[in-house]
Amino acid sequence: MLRILIGVAAVIAIIVVVAMQWPQESTPEFVEIGQLTVDGNAEIVRSSADGQLLVYTNAERKSIDIVDLSAPQAPVVLASVSVPGEPTSVDISPDGLWALATVHVRQPQKGEPATDPRLPGMLAVIDLREPATPVLASVIGIDNHPDSIAVTTAGDDLVAVVAIENEPVFVKDGEIVGDEQTDGSADISSPGVVQIISMNPATPRTWSVTTLEIPMGLLFNAEMLYPEDPQPEFVALSPGRHMAAISLQENNGILLVDLAAAEISGAFNLGRVTDRPADLKDDGTTSLTQNYPADSPQPNQAGARTPDAIAFSPDGQYLLSADEGEAPMSGGRGFSVWTLNGDLAWDDGGAIEALAAQANLYPDNRSEEKGIEIEGISAGRFGTRDFAFVVSERGSFMVIYDISNPNAPEFVQLLETGVGPEGIVAIPSRNLIVVAAEKSGTLTVYSYESSVKSGNPLTQLLN
Repeated sequence: MLRILIGVAAVIAIIVVVAMQWPQESTPEFVEIGQLTVDGNAEIVRSSADGQLLVYTNAERKSIDIVDLSAPQAPVVLASVSVPGEPTSVDISPDGLWALATVHVRQPQKGEPATDPRLPGMLAVIDLREPATPVLASVIGIDNHPDSIAVTTAGDDLVAVVAIENEPVFVKDGEIVGDEQTDGSADISSPGVVQIISMNPATPRTWSVTTLEIPMGLLFNAEMLYPEDPQPEFVALSPGRHMAAISLQENNGILLVDLAAAEISGAFNLGRVTDRPADLKDDGTTSLTQNYPADSPQPNQAGARTPDAIAFSPDGQYLLSADEGEAPMSGGRGFSVWTLNGDLAWDDGGAIEALAAQANLYPDNRSEEKGIEIEGISAGRFGTRDFAFVVSERGSFMVIYDISNPNAPEFVQLLETGVGPEGIVAIPSRNLIVVAAEKSGTLTVYSYESSVKSGNPLTQLLN
Protein backbone atom coordinates (compact mmCIF):
# COMPACT_ATOMS: atom_id res chain seq x y z
CA MET A 1 0.00 0.00 0.00
CA LEU A 2 2.84 2.35 0.90
CA ARG A 3 4.46 1.74 -2.49
CA ILE A 4 1.16 2.49 -4.23
CA LEU A 5 0.73 5.76 -2.31
CA ILE A 6 4.31 6.78 -3.06
CA GLY A 7 3.75 5.98 -6.74
CA VAL A 8 0.54 8.02 -6.89
CA ALA A 9 2.26 10.94 -5.15
CA ALA A 10 5.10 10.81 -7.66
CA VAL A 11 2.69 10.85 -10.62
CA ILE A 12 0.82 13.81 -9.16
CA ALA A 13 4.11 15.61 -8.57
CA ILE A 14 5.13 15.10 -12.21
CA ILE A 15 1.74 16.32 -13.42
CA VAL A 16 1.99 19.42 -11.23
CA VAL A 17 5.48 20.23 -12.57
CA VAL A 18 4.33 19.79 -16.18
CA ALA A 19 1.20 21.85 -15.51
CA MET A 20 3.25 24.68 -14.06
CA GLN A 21 5.36 24.77 -17.23
CA TRP A 22 2.41 24.29 -19.61
CA PRO A 23 1.40 27.46 -21.53
CA GLN A 24 -1.54 29.02 -19.75
CA GLU A 25 -3.66 31.30 -21.92
CA SER A 26 -6.76 33.08 -20.73
CA THR A 27 -8.99 33.56 -23.76
CA PRO A 28 -11.43 36.45 -23.53
CA GLU A 29 -14.79 35.74 -25.09
CA PHE A 30 -17.54 38.26 -25.68
CA VAL A 31 -20.78 36.50 -26.49
CA GLU A 32 -24.09 37.93 -27.65
CA ILE A 33 -26.66 37.12 -24.98
CA GLY A 34 -29.65 39.35 -25.74
CA GLN A 35 -31.22 41.75 -28.20
CA LEU A 36 -34.06 44.24 -28.09
CA THR A 37 -35.82 45.58 -31.19
CA VAL A 38 -37.21 49.00 -30.38
CA ASP A 39 -40.17 51.00 -31.66
CA GLY A 40 -38.39 53.61 -33.79
CA ASN A 41 -34.61 53.66 -33.81
CA ALA A 42 -31.72 53.61 -31.37
CA GLU A 43 -28.62 55.71 -31.96
CA ILE A 44 -26.79 56.80 -28.79
CA VAL A 45 -26.96 54.53 -25.73
CA ARG A 46 -25.71 55.06 -22.18
CA SER A 47 -25.83 53.02 -18.97
CA SER A 48 -26.24 53.76 -15.31
CA ALA A 49 -23.09 53.08 -13.29
CA ASP A 50 -24.60 49.92 -11.81
CA GLY A 51 -25.58 48.66 -15.26
CA GLN A 52 -29.23 48.15 -14.36
CA LEU A 53 -30.65 50.87 -16.66
CA LEU A 54 -30.04 51.99 -20.21
CA VAL A 55 -31.19 55.15 -21.92
CA TYR A 56 -31.07 55.70 -25.67
CA THR A 57 -31.98 58.40 -28.19
CA ASN A 58 -34.96 57.62 -30.40
CA ALA A 59 -34.88 60.30 -33.11
CA GLU A 60 -37.72 58.73 -35.07
CA ARG A 61 -40.10 59.08 -32.12
CA LYS A 62 -38.44 62.23 -30.72
CA SER A 63 -37.99 60.57 -27.35
CA ILE A 64 -35.54 59.30 -24.77
CA ASP A 65 -36.37 55.70 -23.94
CA ILE A 66 -35.49 53.87 -20.72
CA VAL A 67 -34.58 50.17 -20.67
CA ASP A 68 -34.48 47.74 -17.75
CA LEU A 69 -31.25 45.74 -18.10
CA SER A 70 -31.54 43.80 -14.86
CA ALA A 71 -32.00 40.65 -16.98
CA PRO A 72 -29.50 41.31 -19.81
CA GLN A 73 -30.70 38.29 -21.80
CA ALA A 74 -34.11 39.95 -22.08
CA PRO A 75 -33.89 43.77 -21.88
CA VAL A 76 -37.25 45.53 -21.59
CA VAL A 77 -38.31 49.08 -22.46
CA LEU A 78 -39.73 50.60 -19.28
CA ALA A 79 -40.85 53.99 -20.53
CA SER A 80 -40.47 56.67 -23.17
CA VAL A 81 -40.13 60.42 -22.54
CA SER A 82 -41.04 62.81 -25.37
CA VAL A 83 -38.64 65.71 -25.99
CA PRO A 84 -39.24 68.92 -28.00
CA GLY A 85 -37.26 67.95 -31.11
CA GLU A 86 -34.68 65.48 -32.36
CA PRO A 87 -32.61 63.99 -29.53
CA THR A 88 -28.95 63.89 -30.54
CA SER A 89 -27.26 62.49 -27.44
CA VAL A 90 -27.94 61.41 -23.85
CA ASP A 91 -26.08 60.52 -20.67
CA ILE A 92 -26.93 59.40 -17.12
CA SER A 93 -25.70 61.08 -13.96
CA PRO A 94 -23.17 59.06 -11.92
CA ASP A 95 -25.81 58.28 -9.27
CA GLY A 96 -28.19 56.94 -11.92
CA LEU A 97 -31.05 59.25 -10.90
CA TRP A 98 -31.06 61.70 -13.82
CA ALA A 99 -30.77 61.52 -17.59
CA LEU A 100 -29.70 64.59 -19.53
CA ALA A 101 -30.35 64.71 -23.27
CA THR A 102 -29.40 67.20 -25.97
CA VAL A 103 -32.15 68.08 -28.43
CA HIS A 104 -31.95 69.70 -31.85
CA VAL A 105 -35.13 71.73 -31.91
CA ARG A 106 -35.42 72.42 -35.60
CA GLN A 107 -33.62 71.81 -38.88
CA PRO A 108 -33.41 74.80 -41.25
CA GLN A 109 -35.70 74.23 -44.21
CA LYS A 110 -34.85 75.08 -47.80
CA GLY A 111 -36.83 77.96 -49.25
CA GLU A 112 -37.64 79.55 -45.89
CA PRO A 113 -36.88 83.24 -45.23
CA ALA A 114 -33.39 83.69 -43.82
CA THR A 115 -34.30 84.44 -40.21
CA ASP A 116 -31.80 84.07 -37.37
CA PRO A 117 -30.42 80.53 -37.73
CA ARG A 118 -29.32 80.35 -34.09
CA LEU A 119 -32.55 78.74 -32.98
CA PRO A 120 -32.04 77.30 -29.50
CA GLY A 121 -31.04 73.78 -28.87
CA MET A 122 -32.44 72.21 -25.74
CA LEU A 123 -31.11 70.27 -22.78
CA ALA A 124 -33.79 67.94 -21.44
CA VAL A 125 -33.48 66.98 -17.75
CA ILE A 126 -35.25 63.69 -17.01
CA ASP A 127 -35.96 62.43 -13.49
CA LEU A 128 -35.17 58.68 -13.30
CA ARG A 129 -35.79 58.19 -9.60
CA GLU A 130 -38.81 56.10 -10.58
CA PRO A 131 -37.48 54.65 -13.86
CA ALA A 132 -40.79 53.09 -14.87
CA THR A 133 -42.44 56.52 -14.63
CA PRO A 134 -39.74 59.04 -15.61
CA VAL A 135 -40.55 62.75 -15.61
CA LEU A 136 -39.30 65.52 -17.89
CA ALA A 137 -38.27 67.78 -15.01
CA SER A 138 -36.90 70.72 -16.98
CA VAL A 139 -35.93 71.95 -20.43
CA ILE A 140 -32.98 74.34 -20.69
CA GLY A 141 -32.29 76.51 -23.73
CA ILE A 142 -28.75 76.10 -25.14
CA ASP A 143 -27.09 77.00 -28.43
CA ASN A 144 -28.09 75.70 -31.85
CA HIS A 145 -27.44 72.10 -32.92
CA PRO A 146 -26.04 70.36 -29.83
CA ASP A 147 -24.43 67.12 -30.95
CA SER A 148 -23.04 65.29 -27.92
CA ILE A 149 -23.21 65.34 -24.12
CA ALA A 150 -21.35 63.82 -21.18
CA VAL A 151 -22.38 64.22 -17.54
CA THR A 152 -20.29 64.34 -14.38
CA THR A 153 -20.54 65.92 -10.93
CA ALA A 154 -18.89 68.77 -9.01
CA GLY A 155 -19.85 68.65 -5.35
CA ASP A 156 -23.64 68.43 -5.21
CA ASP A 157 -24.08 69.74 -8.77
CA LEU A 158 -24.53 67.88 -12.00
CA VAL A 159 -22.24 69.14 -14.75
CA ALA A 160 -23.10 68.56 -18.39
CA VAL A 161 -20.48 69.12 -21.08
CA VAL A 162 -22.10 69.72 -24.47
CA ALA A 163 -20.56 69.93 -27.93
CA ILE A 164 -22.49 72.58 -29.87
CA GLU A 165 -21.73 71.77 -33.48
CA ASN A 166 -23.74 74.64 -35.02
CA GLU A 167 -23.72 73.17 -38.53
CA PRO A 168 -23.53 75.68 -41.38
CA VAL A 169 -26.71 77.35 -42.66
CA PHE A 170 -26.33 78.74 -46.17
CA VAL A 171 -28.49 81.49 -47.63
CA LYS A 172 -28.94 82.77 -51.18
CA ASP A 173 -31.20 85.64 -52.21
CA GLY A 174 -32.66 85.87 -48.72
CA GLU A 175 -33.70 82.21 -48.47
CA ILE A 176 -32.15 79.20 -46.76
CA VAL A 177 -30.68 76.85 -49.35
CA GLY A 178 -29.56 74.08 -46.99
CA ASP A 179 -26.41 73.06 -45.13
CA GLU A 180 -24.07 72.86 -48.13
CA GLN A 181 -22.37 75.60 -50.11
CA THR A 182 -23.95 76.58 -53.45
CA ASP A 183 -22.91 79.25 -55.94
CA GLY A 184 -23.47 82.68 -54.49
CA SER A 185 -24.64 81.40 -51.09
CA ALA A 186 -23.31 82.65 -47.76
CA ASP A 187 -22.93 80.92 -44.39
CA ILE A 188 -24.92 82.83 -41.75
CA SER A 189 -24.34 80.40 -38.88
CA SER A 190 -22.04 80.98 -35.92
CA PRO A 191 -18.92 78.95 -35.06
CA GLY A 192 -19.51 75.98 -32.77
CA VAL A 193 -18.77 76.20 -29.05
CA VAL A 194 -18.52 74.07 -25.93
CA GLN A 195 -21.14 74.69 -23.24
CA ILE A 196 -20.90 73.60 -19.60
CA ILE A 197 -24.25 73.49 -17.79
CA SER A 198 -24.28 73.18 -13.99
CA MET A 199 -27.35 72.45 -11.90
CA ASN A 200 -28.41 71.05 -8.56
CA PRO A 201 -30.61 68.03 -9.27
CA ALA A 202 -32.78 68.89 -6.25
CA THR A 203 -33.78 72.10 -8.05
CA PRO A 204 -33.41 71.22 -11.74
CA ARG A 205 -35.11 74.44 -12.85
CA THR A 206 -32.12 76.44 -11.60
CA TRP A 207 -28.96 76.27 -13.66
CA SER A 208 -25.97 78.15 -15.05
CA VAL A 209 -24.52 77.97 -18.55
CA THR A 210 -20.86 78.68 -19.32
CA THR A 211 -19.99 79.05 -23.00
CA LEU A 212 -16.43 78.35 -24.12
CA GLU A 213 -15.64 79.85 -27.49
CA ILE A 214 -12.95 77.98 -29.41
CA PRO A 215 -10.15 80.34 -30.43
CA MET A 216 -9.41 80.37 -34.14
CA GLY A 217 -5.74 80.93 -33.38
CA LEU A 218 -5.57 77.74 -31.30
CA LEU A 219 -6.98 75.68 -34.17
CA PHE A 220 -4.80 77.47 -36.71
CA ASN A 221 -1.67 76.70 -34.70
CA ALA A 222 -2.78 73.07 -34.44
CA GLU A 223 -3.10 73.00 -38.27
CA MET A 224 -6.78 72.13 -38.24
CA LEU A 225 -8.54 71.91 -41.61
CA TYR A 226 -11.09 74.70 -40.98
CA PRO A 227 -9.91 76.75 -37.97
CA GLU A 228 -12.64 79.34 -38.49
CA ASP A 229 -15.36 76.68 -38.13
CA PRO A 230 -14.69 74.27 -35.21
CA GLN A 231 -17.88 72.11 -35.37
CA PRO A 232 -17.43 70.15 -32.10
CA GLU A 233 -18.72 66.59 -32.52
CA PHE A 234 -18.34 64.17 -29.60
CA VAL A 235 -17.61 64.55 -25.85
CA ALA A 236 -15.66 62.09 -23.70
CA LEU A 237 -14.88 62.45 -19.99
CA SER A 238 -11.64 61.28 -18.41
CA PRO A 239 -12.03 58.88 -15.48
CA GLY A 240 -10.68 60.24 -12.24
CA ARG A 241 -9.85 63.75 -13.41
CA HIS A 242 -11.67 66.94 -14.38
CA MET A 243 -10.92 66.73 -18.08
CA ALA A 244 -13.05 66.46 -21.19
CA ALA A 245 -11.94 65.67 -24.72
CA ILE A 246 -14.03 66.76 -27.69
CA SER A 247 -13.59 65.61 -31.27
CA LEU A 248 -13.62 68.25 -34.01
CA GLN A 249 -14.48 65.85 -36.81
CA GLU A 250 -14.47 68.18 -39.82
CA ASN A 251 -11.26 69.75 -38.50
CA ASN A 252 -9.45 66.42 -38.00
CA GLY A 253 -8.64 67.23 -34.39
CA ILE A 254 -9.32 66.90 -30.69
CA LEU A 255 -9.95 69.65 -28.16
CA LEU A 256 -9.09 69.33 -24.44
CA VAL A 257 -11.12 71.12 -21.74
CA ASP A 258 -10.14 71.68 -18.11
CA LEU A 259 -13.50 71.34 -16.35
CA ALA A 260 -12.26 72.58 -12.96
CA ALA A 261 -11.13 75.85 -14.52
CA ALA A 262 -13.90 75.85 -17.17
CA GLU A 263 -11.43 76.63 -19.93
CA ILE A 264 -9.99 75.11 -23.08
CA SER A 265 -6.57 73.70 -22.25
CA GLY A 266 -5.32 72.50 -25.64
CA ALA A 267 -5.94 71.05 -29.07
CA PHE A 268 -4.10 68.70 -31.41
CA ASN A 269 -4.37 67.51 -34.99
CA LEU A 270 -4.80 63.81 -35.75
CA GLY A 271 -2.87 64.01 -39.02
CA ARG A 272 -3.12 61.46 -41.81
CA VAL A 273 -2.70 57.72 -41.73
CA THR A 274 0.26 56.02 -43.39
CA ASP A 275 -0.37 53.81 -46.42
CA ARG A 276 -2.29 50.61 -45.78
CA PRO A 277 -3.93 47.96 -48.00
CA ALA A 278 -7.43 49.02 -49.04
CA ASP A 279 -10.21 48.48 -51.54
CA LEU A 280 -10.88 51.81 -53.26
CA LYS A 281 -13.23 50.60 -56.00
CA ASP A 282 -16.98 50.02 -55.79
CA ASP A 283 -17.02 47.08 -58.20
CA GLY A 284 -18.81 44.36 -56.26
CA THR A 285 -15.54 42.64 -55.37
CA THR A 286 -13.58 43.02 -52.17
CA SER A 287 -9.89 43.24 -52.99
CA LEU A 288 -7.50 44.97 -50.60
CA THR A 289 -4.85 45.43 -53.29
CA GLN A 290 -4.56 49.21 -53.38
CA ASN A 291 -2.84 51.58 -51.00
CA TYR A 292 -4.78 54.15 -49.01
CA PRO A 293 -4.28 57.08 -49.04
CA ALA A 294 -1.56 56.97 -51.75
CA ASP A 295 -3.89 55.62 -54.47
CA SER A 296 -6.83 57.85 -53.59
CA PRO A 297 -8.33 59.63 -56.63
CA GLN A 298 -9.30 62.49 -54.27
CA PRO A 299 -6.05 63.43 -52.52
CA ASN A 300 -7.31 66.62 -50.82
CA GLN A 301 -8.36 65.00 -47.51
CA ALA A 302 -7.31 61.42 -48.20
CA GLY A 303 -6.01 59.79 -45.05
CA ALA A 304 -7.14 62.57 -42.70
CA ARG A 305 -8.57 60.63 -39.75
CA THR A 306 -11.49 63.04 -39.10
CA PRO A 307 -12.66 61.25 -35.93
CA ASP A 308 -16.28 60.88 -34.82
CA ALA A 309 -16.54 59.24 -31.39
CA ILE A 310 -13.62 59.27 -28.97
CA ALA A 311 -13.00 57.57 -25.61
CA PHE A 312 -10.45 57.66 -22.84
CA SER A 313 -8.57 54.52 -21.89
CA PRO A 314 -9.74 53.08 -18.54
CA ASP A 315 -6.81 54.70 -16.71
CA GLY A 316 -7.43 58.07 -18.39
CA GLN A 317 -3.90 58.27 -19.79
CA TYR A 318 -4.73 57.77 -23.48
CA LEU A 319 -7.41 58.75 -25.98
CA LEU A 320 -8.96 56.43 -28.57
CA SER A 321 -10.37 57.88 -31.80
CA ALA A 322 -12.92 56.33 -34.17
CA ASP A 323 -11.46 57.53 -37.46
CA GLU A 324 -14.67 57.57 -39.46
CA GLY A 325 -13.96 60.21 -42.11
CA GLU A 326 -16.17 63.05 -43.32
CA ALA A 327 -15.66 63.86 -47.00
CA PRO A 328 -15.36 61.03 -49.55
CA MET A 329 -11.97 59.31 -49.44
CA SER A 330 -11.23 60.66 -45.98
CA GLY A 331 -10.94 58.91 -42.64
CA GLY A 332 -8.49 56.42 -41.23
CA ARG A 333 -10.65 53.34 -41.94
CA GLY A 334 -9.94 52.12 -38.42
CA PHE A 335 -9.09 53.51 -34.97
CA SER A 336 -6.10 55.15 -33.30
CA VAL A 337 -4.60 55.54 -29.82
CA TRP A 338 -3.16 58.89 -28.65
CA THR A 339 -1.25 60.27 -25.72
CA LEU A 340 -2.81 63.30 -24.05
CA ASN A 341 -0.06 65.37 -25.64
CA GLY A 342 -1.34 64.45 -29.09
CA ASP A 343 1.34 61.90 -29.98
CA LEU A 344 0.23 58.86 -31.96
CA ALA A 345 0.77 55.71 -29.90
CA TRP A 346 -0.75 53.21 -32.36
CA ASP A 347 -3.28 52.67 -35.12
CA ASP A 348 -4.61 49.48 -36.67
CA GLY A 349 -2.87 50.04 -40.02
CA GLY A 350 -5.77 48.64 -42.05
CA ALA A 351 -6.07 45.43 -40.02
CA ILE A 352 -9.76 45.97 -39.25
CA GLU A 353 -10.73 46.24 -42.91
CA ALA A 354 -8.77 43.04 -43.58
CA LEU A 355 -10.64 41.32 -40.73
CA ALA A 356 -13.95 42.55 -42.15
CA ALA A 357 -13.05 41.17 -45.57
CA GLN A 358 -12.17 37.78 -44.07
CA ALA A 359 -15.54 37.73 -42.28
CA ASN A 360 -17.42 38.77 -45.46
CA LEU A 361 -18.53 41.96 -43.71
CA TYR A 362 -16.61 44.50 -45.75
CA PRO A 363 -19.07 46.96 -47.44
CA ASP A 364 -17.67 47.11 -50.97
CA ASN A 365 -20.24 49.73 -52.01
CA ARG A 366 -18.49 52.12 -49.59
CA SER A 367 -15.02 51.56 -51.03
CA GLU A 368 -15.04 54.85 -52.94
CA GLU A 369 -16.28 56.71 -49.85
CA LYS A 370 -14.83 55.95 -46.40
CA GLY A 371 -14.68 52.17 -46.26
CA ILE A 372 -15.96 50.53 -43.08
CA GLU A 373 -16.54 53.91 -41.34
CA ILE A 374 -15.60 53.26 -37.73
CA GLU A 375 -18.05 55.54 -35.90
CA GLY A 376 -18.49 54.42 -32.29
CA ILE A 377 -15.87 53.55 -29.70
CA SER A 378 -15.81 52.70 -26.00
CA ALA A 379 -13.31 51.26 -23.53
CA GLY A 380 -13.42 49.42 -20.23
CA ARG A 381 -11.46 47.30 -17.78
CA PHE A 382 -12.83 43.76 -17.55
CA GLY A 383 -11.05 41.73 -14.91
CA THR A 384 -7.42 42.78 -15.10
CA ARG A 385 -7.42 43.67 -18.79
CA ASP A 386 -8.32 46.82 -20.69
CA PHE A 387 -10.35 46.54 -23.88
CA ALA A 388 -11.40 48.84 -26.71
CA PHE A 389 -14.75 48.22 -28.40
CA VAL A 390 -15.09 49.67 -31.89
CA VAL A 391 -18.13 49.56 -34.19
CA SER A 392 -18.30 49.87 -37.97
CA GLU A 393 -21.43 51.69 -39.14
CA ARG A 394 -21.23 50.37 -42.70
CA GLY A 395 -19.95 46.87 -41.94
CA SER A 396 -22.36 46.29 -39.04
CA PHE A 397 -19.81 44.68 -36.76
CA MET A 398 -17.81 45.28 -33.58
CA VAL A 399 -14.11 44.62 -33.16
CA ILE A 400 -12.52 44.16 -29.76
CA TYR A 401 -8.89 44.89 -28.96
CA ASP A 402 -6.90 44.31 -25.79
CA ILE A 403 -5.36 47.73 -25.05
CA SER A 404 -3.65 46.79 -21.79
CA ASN A 405 -0.51 47.98 -23.57
CA PRO A 406 -1.82 51.07 -25.43
CA ASN A 407 1.32 51.16 -27.58
CA ALA A 408 0.70 47.65 -28.88
CA PRO A 409 -3.01 46.69 -28.78
CA GLU A 410 -3.90 43.10 -29.71
CA PHE A 411 -6.91 41.97 -31.71
CA VAL A 412 -9.28 39.81 -29.69
CA GLN A 413 -12.55 39.27 -31.53
CA LEU A 414 -14.94 40.39 -34.26
CA LEU A 415 -18.71 40.13 -33.68
CA GLU A 416 -21.67 41.03 -35.85
CA THR A 417 -24.09 43.68 -34.58
CA GLY A 418 -27.41 45.09 -35.68
CA VAL A 419 -27.48 47.08 -38.92
CA GLY A 420 -25.82 50.50 -38.82
CA PRO A 421 -24.32 50.55 -35.30
CA GLU A 422 -23.43 53.98 -33.91
CA GLY A 423 -23.71 53.95 -30.12
CA ILE A 424 -21.78 51.66 -27.82
CA VAL A 425 -21.33 51.51 -24.06
CA ALA A 426 -19.08 49.31 -21.94
CA ILE A 427 -20.45 48.23 -18.53
CA PRO A 428 -17.52 46.62 -16.69
CA SER A 429 -19.47 46.43 -13.42
CA ARG A 430 -21.62 43.74 -15.03
CA ASN A 431 -19.23 42.38 -17.68
CA LEU A 432 -21.53 43.70 -20.42
CA ILE A 433 -21.31 45.63 -23.69
CA VAL A 434 -24.35 47.19 -25.38
CA VAL A 435 -24.44 48.31 -29.02
CA ALA A 436 -27.17 50.53 -30.48
CA ALA A 437 -27.80 50.05 -34.20
CA GLU A 438 -29.79 52.82 -35.84
CA LYS A 439 -30.92 51.17 -39.09
CA SER A 440 -32.17 47.93 -37.53
CA GLY A 441 -33.47 49.69 -34.43
CA THR A 442 -31.80 47.23 -32.11
CA LEU A 443 -29.92 47.13 -28.83
CA THR A 444 -27.59 44.13 -28.70
CA VAL A 445 -26.13 42.92 -25.39
CA TYR A 446 -22.83 41.05 -25.16
CA SER A 447 -21.35 39.32 -22.11
CA TYR A 448 -17.69 38.84 -21.22
CA GLU A 449 -16.31 35.54 -20.05
CA SER A 450 -12.73 34.40 -19.46
CA SER A 451 -11.90 30.76 -20.03
CA VAL A 452 -8.69 28.73 -19.92
CA LYS A 453 -7.81 26.86 -23.08
CA SER A 454 -7.97 23.06 -22.80
CA GLY A 455 -4.84 20.94 -22.94
CA ASN A 456 -3.37 21.58 -19.51
CA PRO A 457 -2.90 18.13 -17.92
CA LEU A 458 -3.58 19.44 -14.42
CA THR A 459 -6.83 21.00 -15.57
CA GLN A 460 -7.81 17.73 -17.24
CA LEU A 461 -6.94 15.76 -14.13
CA LEU A 462 -8.88 18.03 -11.80
CA ASN A 463 -11.88 18.00 -14.13
